[in-house]
Amino acid sequence: MKLAAGIILILVGGLALLIGLVVCVTTLTSDYASSTCKQAAADQEKFSEARANCGSPNSECYKQATVGLTTQEDCEYKESYMRKQLLMGIVPAVLGALIAFVGLILAIWGFLGRRKKAVA
Repeated sequence: MKLAAGIILILVGGLALLIGLVVCVTTLTSDYASSTCKQAAADQEKFSEARANCGSPNSECYKQATVGLTTQEDCEYKESYMRKQLLMGIVPAVLGALIAFVGLILAIWGFLGRRKKAVA
């Protein structure tokens, strides 16, 4: 019984670990937030020019001049989103590793207990 439960825990934990690692690798290698932040830095000059030419950020002129530009808020939002996504990858990876480790211990314990009964 312990052997079967251990194998099931190893499989479930291994699957959760694998899913978590895939999410982490995908998140860390993505340029989703970094490209937006580069664009926001490049567009910062255009925002300054629009403010100098039009005055108030509430004016229609300013709104027309800044349509389609990437703001610093967009950058911060996407960075926050990526941090949350990374957390959603780390949690299953850690829990999966823990479950797989418990399953391994349980499987070894079940295998050794079975072996002692066979010898006796």
